[in-house]
Amino acid sequence: MSRPKLGLIGIVNEESKQDFWGTMQRIAEIGYEGIEGSGELLNGDVKANVARFRELGLQVATHSVNKEQLRDPKALDRVIGEALALQTKDVTFWWDVVDTREQLLRDAELYNAAGARMKAEGLRFCYHNHAHEFERAFNGVYSLDILAEHTDPAHLYFRLDVAWITLGGADPAHILRKMAGRVPAIHLKDVYGTDEVGKWTAVGTGVVNIQASIEAAREIGVEWMTVEQDQLRNLTGIETATVSYLNLKEQGLL
Repeated sequence: MSRPKLGLIGIVNEESKQDFWGTMQRIAEIGYEGIEGSGELLNGDVKANVARFRELGLQVATHSVNKEQLRDPKALDRVIGEALALQTKDVTFWWDVVDTREQLLRDAELYNAAGARMKAEGLRFCYHNHAHEFERAFNGVYSLDILAEHTDPAHLYFRLDVAWITLGGADPAHILRKMAGRVPAIHLKDVYGTDEVGKWTAVGTGVVNIQASIEAAREIGVEWMTVEQDQLRNLTGIETATVSYLNLKEQGLL
């Protein structure tokens, strides 16, 4: 049972705007092994930027794509080219609305086609959930399960967010095990209350069952665990990244 690599998304955005490379060095020194989101590395000499990034001990855990790019073959080709230049395995679509079952089936067709195109280039296409894919069910079936059922497992993978699953009323560990084989990465995120959206807090200081989520992630072979906090609470970005890392380490989860 291999240990997933630890990534980071967001959190240190303000610090990165002031000093990108200095912030990345600090993140690596804390113990992070990669980031999700890589726009800065596409500025200037991408090859040199990626080499410098890797010298810090960091990898690009995923590149990003939006729905317009998924629909436009030329735009999708550009995203694929960027992902390959960044030396990442994954391209992630971060979420979409859920209105009807018919809309989900149309989306599944789009994701299947885009995922097939990415697979041909050696990439994995991932969908990242929020709460509504669990809050909205059709004939008792979660929206996320409909997407999974109507897409090829080789063409669509899932970047599952354990806090959003919790806010959607489901159990992250159960969902992870159910989706085994299609989850290359999870987002580790925490909340100090589930009565409303927005009670974000450092990982390990809230009510999300982080330990059970990580245990399930290890069981199913997840490759990346990415620490995230949608909005800072009482700490700075670097403090939040540090506390989340130390909480995971203290619990023996790293």
